[in-house]
Amino acid sequence: MINEQQFLKLLNENKRSIISVCRYYASLSTNLSIEDMFQEISLNLWKSYPKFVKRPDCQLSTWVYRVALNVCISQVRKKDNLLHKPINEEVIRITEITTEQEQIQQLYQLIHKLNREEQALIYLYLDDKSHKEIADIMGLSISNVGTKIQRIKQKLKQMSNNE
Repeated sequence: MINEQQFLKLLNENKRSIISVCRYYASLSTNLSIEDMFQEISLNLWKSYPKFVKRPDCQLSTWVYRVALNVCISQVRKKDNLLHKPINEEVIRITEITTEQEQIQQLYQLIHKLNREEQALIYLYLDDKSHKEIADIMGLSISNVGTKIQRIKQKLKQMSNNE
């Protein structure tokens, strides 16, 4: 029997990461909402929770993130039959960023220009995942994760300077 209180606690503890994944994938499709994807992820977590509980060798947050990622990718494929939305080349140039929200928006615009692997890595990094967790999720070595993140940061900085 699934312990509902434990599941709700798990969902609450990982809500920020789940919403972050939903926000990104909702931005790829006009047919998907963050709320719908969050609900679908919750349902999939609920269904697969008993199987996870039997596998204590996997970290809980890594499993939740992986389920969220897989559900969102499936939803985008199903709704739009797209994996990536074309980048609008008419990006508004911001000469003076006055608020944190505008800085975050500019960062996400730059991240959308990266390839899918780079996007996944930087989103995991921005979600405060450890290099080990990122390595587990992405199937990379820990040192490779560190190297790739450093290169992505440099690439984003260069892209920012060119705008």
